[in-house]
Parts: sequence; structure tokens; C-alpha cells
Amino acid sequence: MSTRTAPAPLPPSISLPGSHAHRRRWLALLGWMVFATLLTLTVWSVHPWFITQSSHPAVSFTQQRFKLLPEAASPGSDWQDVQLPDTWAARGLTTSGSGRYEILFNLSQHPDTLDDTPWAIRIDRMSFQHKVWLNGQLIHADLQSERATGRPMAYMAQIPARLFVPGINKLEIEVRYGSLGGLSTPLIGRVSDVNAGHQAQEFLTQVLPRSINVVAGSFAAFLTLIWLKRRKEVAIGMLGLLCIVVSVRNWTYYVVHGPTLHPELSALLYFSAQTLATVLLCAFAMAISRRWWPWLTRLLWITLIVFPIVGGIAATHGQLAQARAVLYPALLCLMLPALTLLLRVPTQYGGLSALGMVLGIAVSLVAGIHDYLRLQGVVSVMHTFWLPLASPITLASYGIVLINRFVQAVGEVEQHNTQLEARVEERTRDLVAANAAKGHFLAAASHDLRQPVAAVGLLSGLLRERLKHTDLQDMTQRLSDAVRSMESLLSGLLDLSRLEAGAIKPHRQAVDLGHMLKRIASHEREAAALKGVALRVHPTRATAFSDPVLLEQMVRNLIGNAVRYTQQGGVLVGVRHRGDRLSIQIWDTGAGIAPADQARIFEDFVQLGNPERNQAKGLGLGLAIVQRASRLLDHPIGLQSRVGRGSCFTIDVPTHQHGGLISPPVAPQAEQGSASTDKPLADRHIVVLDDDDAVRHALAARLKSWGAYVSALDSVDALDELLQRVMSIDMLITDHQLCDGDGVSAIRMSRELHPQLAVLLITGDTATPHLQNLMISGVPVLYKPFQADELLKVIELQLDVRGGQASTPTQRQSA
Repeated sequence: MSTRTAPAPLPPSISLPGSHAHRRRWLALLGWMVFATLLTLTVWSVHPWFITQSSHPAVSFTQQRFKLLPEAASPGSDWQDVQLPDTWAARGLTTSGSGRYEILFNLSQHPDTLDDTPWAIRIDRMSFQHKVWLNGQLIHADLQSERATGRPMAYMAQIPARLFVPGINKLEIEVRYGSLGGLSTPLIGRVSDVNAGHQAQEFLTQVLPRSINVVAGSFAAFLTLIWLKRRKEVAIGMLGLLCIVVSVRNWTYYVVHGPTLHPELSALLYFSAQTLATVLLCAFAMAISRRWWPWLTRLLWITLIVFPIVGGIAATHGQLAQARAVLYPALLCLMLPALTLLLRVPTQYGGLSALGMVLGIAVSLVAGIHDYLRLQGVVSVMHTFWLPLASPITLASYGIVLINRFVQAVGEVEQHNTQLEARVEERTRDLVAANAAKGHFLAAASHDLRQPVAAVGLLSGLLRERLKHTDLQDMTQRLSDAVRSMESLLSGLLDLSRLEAGAIKPHRQAVDLGHMLKRIASHEREAAALKGVALRVHPTRATAFSDPVLLEQMVRNLIGNAVRYTQQGGVLVGVRHRGDRLSIQIWDTGAGIAPADQARIFEDFVQLGNPERNQAKGLGLGLAIVQRASRLLDHPIGLQSRVGRGSCFTIDVPTHQHGGLISPPVAPQAEQGSASTDKPLADRHIVVLDDDDAVRHALAARLKSWGAYVSALDSVDALDELLQRVMSIDMLITDHQLCDGDGVSAIRMSRELHPQLAVLLITGDTATPHLQNLMISGVPVLYKPFQADELLKVIELQLDVRGGQASTPTQRQSA
């Protein structure tokens, strides 16, 4: 038994996805993302300090006033002086509706007298639904429809110099807001002075958030695909859906010229998206923390259903803004359990992952509070939303942690697979070694068993003949039957060994199936008659193209099994044409085979209904030999069976194309008779070469009983000496394994002096290399153990050809 050792560790050069180096790279990326988030929010907050926020020195504002337009104004509304930047909610006004600004500024000089560069007006916070006039002349308009409303964006418009006048100029701005009503201070000056600040404002407040959300949406789609392929990754799926909802909502916020929707419908969609995002955030928190709170789950379902319905009812009555003011705090409160769960998650990871998740939660929480205050008008119109920038990066940081965990799990699986493959390879080597050891053991044991069995078989035959008409006749017959059973077992094992070793090469030719079936039936009919079973063979003229010996062995085994396992009724054998194929069918009325056992019956030593291992019912090797022969010949075997009704075995063989020679009938097997005379080998000088005393003496006695003159030798040296002084030798019978050589070498040496010498090699060795070498050598071989009449038949055949080799079918049948 081999000693198992642990599989060798992976080489250091191999870096699995879950290795420490790979994790460090992921954590470094997460750290840079957190750093980038903080840096971006910081720059976003302080960028006004670094961008020009003043008009040209020649411009000075004198008056700024505002009034709501009639559709949004309350009774008695009129012009009011305001201080820009102006936030409607800070002055107690509605955050949506239409308004008009009138701004007077003094221009100390005409632009043409200042320089030749073009001038422009820059407004950092103005609704994208607006109109702008200068001194009564419309200079910019972007109203998509009468009902369209907008949100604050950054704009800049060039102004022709002819529109400016020295002294007082009037700038009029009409805006329409769906929310966040207000206006920043206009900046008037040269294009070169105001354009840099406008581009910075546009990038930081529009382009950057929009781009980040596009990237986050793509990443979210990737996470969602992972979840769809692997539904167990609930946390990844919830995060992916959350990122998609948040990213789409944030991205649409910066879409200016999109589909025109009713203001209330647009606000309702944003509110519903916020509700869905809150629900998904809580679901993600429970999934990543692996704590599914039933009460929170029920509350999430209620929120997901009730809040959009309430928002829809409020929108139909024009009260959605008031409803949002009440429901948004409820959504923020609903985030508290999610925040509690998310704060527990970092303890499961530690290190930079934990720091990134905690900072991400803090940043998003601060951004959410800021944006809520922005909606309520507590902070200035100059502030933009923070969540569109903070939430994608925060969610992406969680996504990186989850992907890292997922990749680490995949890496562990790959490592386990590698270890498993190493163990499988190790066990395969152990199995190969065990099979080789088993093969060596079986070969050695078979050889050692065959030697005495062969001697016992020969001696029992002599004993039976000499005590044929005495009181010991019955005892000698029982002894012969026992020896025959041992020989059958060893012969079956030999057949399996030769088929597995590839020591048999098919010799395909035309086979007359009618003659073959008649021969087999004549042999099996006596056994069937003793059981009262009818054995019928349907006449056929079909000719198959196959190896006659192997095919007959397959059919003989199947018919023998059918007779053996049929207690009443009969066995029917026939051939059916199926195109260019022939189907040899053996029907019986036996007990049948259950579907669960139909594959097992082709295994070695498997016998159904024979737990006592009664050898009269066979040895369990016949069907195993049939299956191996079918693979060798490429003749598929079919089986149909019903328990209690019987079975049908079929062998599918190719049809022979007419015009070739049909194989001659195979000679009956040895059981059917022996030599026709008492002294068939009279006056024959046969040399027996075997180093086993028992086999050598038994074989010599058997040959002498047939009238032969026998020289029994035990070594190659003794054979060489005999060949040098004796010229009249008819045949050499030699064992394969000798104490000072081998049988093939002994035969070659003998034929150097006697070229026409008849030879026969007998062996009990079933080792695969030996079987293959004997097949290549072309020497006639008879495998131990063998029957006396079988030995006689082969000897007579070899003596008839005087040194020629026996034909392949006869040789293989005798084997």
C-alpha cells in the first residue's frame, strides 16, 4: 500500500486571482478611488475660489430685481429687489415655476473703445429653460415648449459689441424651473476672461458627474451580469441594480435636450427612482452583511409599493413638492438600518477595504444631507448636488470589495481544483501502479496455477482412460469434471487478458452465418434438451464480414447463456437484414434482466441470480468476453429485456460484399471427440522441453499413451545437446519460460538444424508484453491449461504441415 502525501504546493511563480499580491492590487485601487473621491469633493467645493468670479472692471451692477411670472405668481406679486446669487426657497418662494430677472449695470466705456476682443455673458447657475435679452434685444433662448421646465446649469453667450451702450444697460432673464429655482450673478467681460471659468464650471458641475455615472453604469451592468450568471451572489446583484438606478437617475439630471415630459411626471419619475434606490440600498446592506431582518424586508416592500402610489396621487393634484418634502426624510430614516448594517461590514474585511467602505458611507451620508438641504433651499443656488458625484464612487468602492471577494473565491476554487487535480493525478498514479501490480500478480499467479492445472488435466485424463471399466470410473469422471472447471476459469481469464492486451488481431473475411449457427446449435442442443428447452435456429443465407473465430465465440457465449438461464420455453436464433448491416439475434424466454442490471452483466464475474456461485451456471466471464470482442471487431451489442418475459441479445455486423471467399467452417471444438485411433502418434519422435517436472512428466506420459517416442528435457542446454546427436526429430513442444532461456529462442535454435521441424509452444503466461511478443513471433501457441484431445489436434495439424505455422483461426481457436 502506498503512503499518501500531501500535494506539492503551487510554485511561487504562479499568481492566482485570490493571491496576496492580487488582493494588494485591488486594495490599492480601492484606496486610490477613496482618495480620488475626497479630492474631487474637496476641489468641487473650493473651485469657486480659483475661478474668476468678477466681471470686467468697466462693468458695475446698479440694480437687480425679480418677479414671478403670472402663471407662478401669487395675487399682488410685483417686482422685488434681490441680491444675486438668488435662491428662491431662501426667500420663501416656491422652488418651481417661472420668473423674470431685470439686472441693470453701468458700462463706463463702450466695448469697442476698450479693445477688439469679443465679449460674453457667463451665468453659472441658470435654468436650461430660459430667454436672455440685452437692452431689449434677444441674445439667447432655449425654451423647448411652453410646459418645459429646467434645472440650474452653466451657460455662456457671446454678445455683439453693438448691443452694448455706454452708461446704463439692462439685462433681462426669464427662467422656468421644475425645482431649485434661482440665479447666479452674471459675469460680463471679454470672452477670454470668462470662458476659462465657464469651462471649469461646466466640467466640474456637468461633464464630470455625467461621465462618472456613465462609467458607474457600465460597471453596474457588469455586476448585474455576474449576478444573473451566479444567483448566489445576491450582494453583487443588489449592488449592480442599485448602481444602475442611481447612475441612470444622476445621468438624466444632466440631460438638457431630452424627451419633454410634464413637470409633475418628470418629478414623479425622479422620486420613484429615489425610492427604488433606497430600497435597493437596504437590500444590498442586508445581503453584504448576511443579516436578513424580516421586519426590514417587510418595510422595504411596503415602501416600494406605497411611496410611488402616494407620489402619483400627489402629482395629480399638483402637490408632489409638498409630498416629497415629507417623504424624503422618511427615506433618509429608512437608510439608517442600512447604515447600521453597512457599518458592521468593514469588520469582516479589515484593512484598507474597511477604511474605504467607512469613508464611502460617510461621504454619501454627508452628500445626501447636503442635497436634501439644497432641495429645501437652505444652501445657496451656487451649490450643486453632491450625490451624483459621490454615490457612484462610493458604490463602486463597495463593488470593488465584492469583486475582490468574488475573484478571491474564484482563485480559491482554482487553487482547490489545482490541488484536486494533483490529488487525482497522484491517485491515478497509485491506481496505475496498483493495476500494474495486480496485473503482475495475476500473471504470475496465473502462470503458477496453469502449470499444475495443466499437469493435473493430463494426468486425470490418463487416469480416467486406464480406469475406464473399473469401480473408480465415477470418481475419475468427477475428478476430470473438477479439472475441466478449473481449466474453464483459467481459459476465460486468458481470453480476457489477451483481448485487453491487444494480443488478438482480427482477420476479417466472409463468414457464412448459416453454417456457423448450425455448428453452435449442434453443440448446445444437448444441454438444451436436458433442460427441456427448445433451441431453434432460423435458416439463413446471410454472409457477414468479420473474424470467424471471434464472431463464433461471441455468438456461442450468448447462445450458451440463453440456454443456461432459460428454465422453460425456448431459445430462438436468427439473422435480420438492416440495410448494409446484419443483426444476429438470440431470443429466450428466461427470467429477464432488470434495467438496473443490464449494464452490470457485462462486467467481469457478475452473475445474476447465482449468489452461491454455482459453476454449473457459469463463471460470469462470458458476457465480459463478448463485450471486449465486440469493441475489438466494432460489432455493437444490443439488449432488450423484460423481467419475467425474457431477453433478446443482438450483434450488429457488416454484410459481406459478394465476390470474396467465404471462410471454411471452423472445426468443431475439442469437446466433441478425440483422435480416431488409439495410437495416433505412433512412430513419432517428439521432444518435450519444460523445466516444470510435473508438467514435463505428465505431458510425456500423455504423448507416450498416443504411441509417440518422447524425449523429455528440462533445459535449453539439454536440447542443444540432443539436437547435435539426434537427427530424426518430428516435433518440438516447449514451454515459454525456461530456466535458461525461453521457448521462442529454443525454437529458433532447433530450426537452424531442422528447418522443417514441427513446433508448438505451450505457456501459462498471461502477461501483456509476453502475449504481444508471442503474437509477433508467429509461433504456434497453445495456452495452459488445455484438454488432451485439443493438444492432440494441434500436434496432428503441425505434423501435417511439417514445420509450417498453423493457420490463424485454428491457432486462436485451439488457444
